[in-house]
Amino acid sequence: MGEGSSDRSCSAMQRRPLVLHVRTVTGTGGGPEKTILRSPAYLAAAGWDAYCAYLHPPGDAGFEALRHRADSWGAPLIALPDRGPTDLRPIRELALLCRQLQPDVWHGHDYKSDPLGLLLRRKRKRMFLVSTVHGWGVPGRRVRLYRWIHQLCLRYFDRVICVSQDLKRQCIRAGIPTRICRMVENGVDTSIYVPRESTSSAKARLGLPSDVLLVGAVGRLSAEKDYPTLLRAARRLNESGRRIHVMIVGDGPEKERLADLIRQYELEQAVSLAGFQPDPIPFYQAFDVLCITSTSEGLPNALLEAMACEVPVISTLVGGIAGLIQDGVTGLAIHPGDDAALADALTRIWDSDLRRALAQAGRAIICERYSFERRMQRVVSIYRELIEYRDSIDRT
Repeated sequence: MGEGSSDRSCSAMQRRPLVLHVRTVTGTGGGPEKTILRSPAYLAAAGWDAYCAYLHPPGDAGFEALRHRADSWGAPLIALPDRGPTDLRPIRELALLCRQLQPDVWHGHDYKSDPLGLLLRRKRKRMFLVSTVHGWGVPGRRVRLYRWIHQLCLRYFDRVICVSQDLKRQCIRAGIPTRICRMVENGVDTSIYVPRESTSSAKARLGLPSDVLLVGAVGRLSAEKDYPTLLRAARRLNESGRRIHVMIVGDGPEKERLADLIRQYELEQAVSLAGFQPDPIPFYQAFDVLCITSTSEGLPNALLEAMACEVPVISTLVGGIAGLIQDGVTGLAIHPGDDAALADALTRIWDSDLRRALAQAGRAIICERYSFERRMQRVVSIYRELIEYRDSIDRT
């Protein structure tokens, strides 16, 4: 081997492995962004480089908020305008990006980024394909088609990370090989998400009286979150004379429908749509309880964040939530769509002793099982497993 070849080999040996996260997003995104955009900083400390490539509609104002979050978290963000299924430019740009960066791992996060990774791997045989399955949303004609295509592609990936045991079972039932599926639950930084002030002072900052029960909800305003059930429960309590205020933090396609329901139920004084908030922590500090009424979930970051901030939780037991919420111990459980049961659970939450017990038990389980560091350690071990396998093949 000549001197030039030796130099190239040494350079390759010294090169830090690189992960390219790829995701499709509209607006400000959702819970997965907190995991994706916080990953590069952790990976850098672990000896890896990482970039986050986002396909998004051109001119989408919400994307600027996402860009700001990436900057604040130190995540290298690559914006790729995407005009829809017939637009081939994102494919060409991603192919060029792969030639430039030479990623060791393509880490996709949705129904579009994963098929694109499978397509581009044809010319990059040394690039491993990893996907995180965050959930598949509300069943519908188009969603079912996207899900079928997505699950078909995942069969040919090297590893599929599922954020809950339920999603792992769904993947295996869809024909994705068990040997490539790994269950890695979401996590939060428990040094950041921590109780910082009294709920009364936090409520005052939001312009609310301390004696009102502040019911919070945080998440994308989309159909699977089923916020109408929360509004119907609020109407029940409002009609019974309970002092309650519901604050929904987030943005999305259901915003106008929810605004119409608020007017229809005459809840203008009892419900606030706070819109997208880059930092939900000040809201967690003010909430007396967080409500999750979802009909479909993976494992929502908002649930983990609120519990870490010692906010008691009322939730449906869908997806990975069932493994976290033990009724009466770490939270209160309700059935999807049952506004009467939710109203009853909110009535129980007026008991300050119950709130305190649920809050303390909730933070304890998050610290024990759902820290972001623990999650990233498991993800890095999956990456390393693949790289070490490739290196062993190279040595033979």
